[in-house]
Amino acid sequence: MNTTTLLKTTTNSDNYTLLTVLSTEQVKSNSTPDSAEDLEEAGKWLWKIFSVVFLIFGLTGNLLTILIFRKIGVSKRPTLFFLFVLAITDSVVLVTGLSRYWILNTFDLDIRALSDVGCKINLFVIYVSMQYSSWILVFVCIERIIKTYFPLQFIRIVTYRRVYASLIILFFVLSGVDLHFFWTNGINNFTNENCDSLTPKDRNFDEFVFVYIDFTFLSAAPFVIMFICNVLLVRTLRRIQKGRASMMHNVMFRRTQRVSVKLTKMLLVSTFYFLVATVPVSVYFIVDSYRRHQYEAEGDAHSIAILDLVGTITYLMQYSNYSVNFYLYSMVNDKFWNKLKIVCLCHKIIKRQFIAIYTTNSPTTTPNSSARTTSTNDESTSDVHADICSTGFETQA
Repeated sequence: MNTTTLLKTTTNSDNYTLLTVLSTEQVKSNSTPDSAEDLEEAGKWLWKIFSVVFLIFGLTGNLLTILIFRKIGVSKRPTLFFLFVLAITDSVVLVTGLSRYWILNTFDLDIRALSDVGCKINLFVIYVSMQYSSWILVFVCIERIIKTYFPLQFIRIVTYRRVYASLIILFFVLSGVDLHFFWTNGINNFTNENCDSLTPKDRNFDEFVFVYIDFTFLSAAPFVIMFICNVLLVRTLRRIQKGRASMMHNVMFRRTQRVSVKLTKMLLVSTFYFLVATVPVSVYFIVDSYRRHQYEAEGDAHSIAILDLVGTITYLMQYSNYSVNFYLYSMVNDKFWNKLKIVCLCHKIIKRQFIAIYTTNSPTTTPNSSARTTSTNDESTSDVHADICSTGFETQA
């Protein structure tokens, strides 16, 4: 009786233990893939939503920047030419990189993997343009430092020939840094027909060597230089304010102080947003190089999904950097916003002037007097246009 009871108890206990183990394994096997799929789906929706937002706002802002500088005249100020090229470069980044991720997550089509040549060109263009954008901001900061510390020699030091030469040299230097994509990346059997490293040796270089090179050229070195320039600029502006305080009227001093503070804010906000937007994705590349292989070897789909989601967030933060420059300038520096409104009003004023010309002319006016009147009004109209449009970024440059 006791033996039978013990046997029944043992059997029931073993069955309960077995059911518990099977139930735990089943829950684990069911929950992990579902959780990984949920994270993957969340990442796709982030790409679908924010890619469209950044593309619309980024391309619109960059287009407005290009139009403003064209109307004002990029040949008038070196700073304007730098920002003009920056707007074009940021647009290239958005069209080349961000549109690819939107298409990939919306239509499950990787345009980078359509051809071997397209794979190489896309990688080369996106890396060069991102790094080029970073260093244009560096050149802007250096140009402003020269303007602040050497105001009398500025025109002689910063010439358009040197500005053009510096941008061309920068492009070729960065092209040399990223030229390896043409022989280290592509599509073959090793990449499973995806755009990736062509050989194990190339993959080792991309994941354990080039990530540090890209981090240096994309984020670390530009930020260090811009930070130093901003510190020097802030110190100089404060010294100028103290010197002017004893020489200027209180109202004029407060007005000058407001301009200096707004300019300082624009520089600091642009620099620190650059840091926040670009550093995380560079760090992610480094972490991904070491962790992904470990998670794949362990078959940890949940950790891989978390890693991918973090990558999505840091990627989107990086692309936001190429979408917000116009809005940062407009919010922090009201002169930029005022020039935008002035440029938009330029053609309306000209149109009104010409309407006034034709409506005020008398039908009985002689041809010679009419011609003289029209000529005089045309000259006054052109003067109005020149006075309005030539005021752009006088203090900012």
